[in-house]
Amino acid sequence: MFKKVFICFLVFLYSNGCTAQSCDFSYHWESINGIKIFYRTAGNPGKPVIVLLHGFPSSSVMYQGLMQLLKTDFFLIAPDYPGHGYSDVPPANYPFTFDNISNSIDLLLNQLGIHKYSLFMQDYGAPVGFRLALKHPENITALIIQNGNAYMDGFPEAQDPKGELQQFWRDKNKKYETDWIDYYRKANSVLPGQWNFSTAVNPERRILDADIMLKPGRLELFMQLWFDYGNNVKSYPLWHQYLKKYQPPVLITWGKEDTYFIVPGALAYLSDVPNAEIHLLNGGHWAVTENNTAEIAELILSFFKRNSIN
Repeated sequence: MFKKVFICFLVFLYSNGCTAQSCDFSYHWESINGIKIFYRTAGNPGKPVIVLLHGFPSSSVMYQGLMQLLKTDFFLIAPDYPGHGYSDVPPANYPFTFDNISNSIDLLLNQLGIHKYSLFMQDYGAPVGFRLALKHPENITALIIQNGNAYMDGFPEAQDPKGELQQFWRDKNKKYETDWIDYYRKANSVLPGQWNFSTAVNPERRILDADIMLKPGRLELFMQLWFDYGNNVKSYPLWHQYLKKYQPPVLITWGKEDTYFIVPGALAYLSDVPNAEIHLLNGGHWAVTENNTAEIAELILSFFKRNSIN
């Protein structure tokens, strides 16, 4: 109740705009069914709300740069999913699935009194966000999609019914799981001075991501979610029906160098939302966190202005 009153107070306080300082970041934990969910906010609560849903294996920290560029024109809220970032690891009786994660984020937004918002969805943010949209289509004012896949056209690894990934989703193949855990453990054990990444990658974000993944039992937990990803693929037709029926304003900012979720996945949205605005960027899967941050911010500002999205 306090949080709802607090946010209403902020809306009143900032109704005539906010200073650079008052629009700045704040950091919070909210208890959702006994699980502490971390979220960061920035901006003016009197402006359009964007909920930023992060990808794997990151957290809300991936949006810090984008939020900095958008904070004077929007109210931004970026949560960490359970088991990610600074949020609690859920207890054993919490099935680690996209359904449950989406429900937790839905409860968080409801508890904060946020009922009208646009969604920024990257990677795992798409299955979390589309579940929110299916549950509350009346809440969604726009979708911003950055390499968040919803079509088989964009997911080459999942297209082969006899491939390793499809087999894993059918029978939770132990060798596939072990191989991926070993891969992630080695990839995240590299010392910062030995990284071979773009200078645009914030090392603090990279260190936080690696620290979370290497905590005991965390990779095994994340593999539960990757196993559940097969249910996202099965849900694609439901997401398409939502898009076709409600025709939300859709902005797609897709890193065209992504080899995992490829460009045809971006173009496929046009089959259900013909008016979707698509920009293929000179970036990869993590375009929003690297060299394309400013470009994506400019596209969002222009899109909202042209479409009069509140």
